[in-house]
Amino acid sequence: MKHVIDVATWSRRGNYEFFRDFDNSWYSVTTEIGCGRAFDECRNGGGSFFLRYLYAVVRAANEVEAMRYRKTPTGEIVLYDRLDIITPIASGDNFVTVRIPYIEDYDEFSREAARIISGIKPGDNPYRVEENMTATGDHDVVHLSAVPKIYFTAMSFTAYKAGNACEHPLSVMGKARRSADGRMTMPYAVYVDHMFVDGAHLSDFFSRIEELLD
Repeated sequence: MKHVIDVATWSRRGNYEFFRDFDNSWYSVTTEIGCGRAFDECRNGGGSFFLRYLYAVVRAANEVEAMRYRKTPTGEIVLYDRLDIITPIASGDNFVTVRIPYIEDYDEFSREAARIISGIKPGDNPYRVEENMTATGDHDVVHLSAVPKIYFTAMSFTAYKAGNACEHPLSVMGKARRSADGRMTMPYAVYVDHMFVDGAHLSDFFSRIEELLD
C-alpha cells in the first residue's frame, strides 16, 4: 500500500523543492559492511550467505522510512508501507531479475526466495520484473546486485536518461574478505535520491544491515 504525500505540509518540502529540478538528484555511497557472524554461520552449514545479506538489505530498507519514498511517473510523492527486493540471478550465459517479497521471518523469507530462484527457466525474460513495474507505475522495491568475486572500493551506476536516474534505490554487494585483524567485511554501494535520502538515513541503513549480519 502507498500513501500520497501532501508536499505542502511535508517535513522534507524544502529538500524536495531544492532537488526536484536537478538534472540528477541521485548520489552513490560505497562503504564496508561487517558480516563475520553471518559468513561463519553460513560456511558452517547455516544456509545461503547470499540470502542472508539479501534479507539484511531488504529488512533494513523497510525499517528506514527514507528508503520507502518514491516519485511516481505523474509527479506525486508517495510512501510505501513495504518494499520487496529485486535481484539479478545468473541463468546460463545471462541473468534473470527476480522479485522476492519481504517477509520479516528469515526462515520464511529464505524458503520463498529459494522457491522463486529455483523456478527460473532457460529463456525467461531477464527484465520482466522491471517491465511489470514500469507498466504499473509502482516501484516498491530496492535492488541488489551481487558480485561475490569482486572486492571494490567505489561503484558507479547507470542512468536511464537525463533527469531520470532511476525509479528506486540500486545497490551492489561485493566479495567478503577477512582483514589482517580478523574482521570479515564486504563492500556495499548504494544509489539513492537525495530528494528523500540524506547521509544520516544512509548511516542508519548501513548500521542496520551490519547489525543483521555481524
